[in-house]
Amino acid sequence: MPQNNWNFEPINEDVLPAVHALNQRYKDLLSSLTLEEIRTILGRCFYRRCLEQGKAFATAMDDKAQHDGENFNWFERKYSSFVYVERIAIDESLQRRGLAKAIYEDIEDQTRKAGREYLCAEVNLYPPNQGSLDFHEAMGFARVGTGKANGKIVQYFAKLVWN
Repeated sequence: MPQNNWNFEPINEDVLPAVHALNQRYKDLLSSLTLEEIRTILGRCFYRRCLEQGKAFATAMDDKAQHDGENFNWFERKYSSFVYVERIAIDESLQRRGLAKAIYEDIEDQTRKAGREYLCAEVNLYPPNQGSLDFHEAMGFARVGTGKANGKIVQYFAKLVWN
């Protein structure tokens, strides 16, 4: 049964080791980062929240972020007003309970409140992540392009959330 009252909290130094460990558990899907690299990314993020002491987390950057990631740069060239979901990870114990949907709804709400037009994300085509492709389409995202980054082929998604 999905839980609807998730308590999202800012990612702080206390939960950073747990966030790092979760990221590393999913490094094949997300990419491996050192603790210092995560700190740097968090400093650029418009959205940085976690749940249950780091058992789930999400980061997102808005169009004002100073970031040199290939996927972020793809959206930066295409849209002038956007928020890019940089990464999301959910511990196995919390999966299949509606949490990913709740996180995306929270990011979408923050995107809308900030007056940004698009919520953007990328999903691996190779290596494939069919569950995430299906999820983004079910959440109303449109496929807007493909690219190659960090040895992966990705599908770019965008959703108009404010105009």
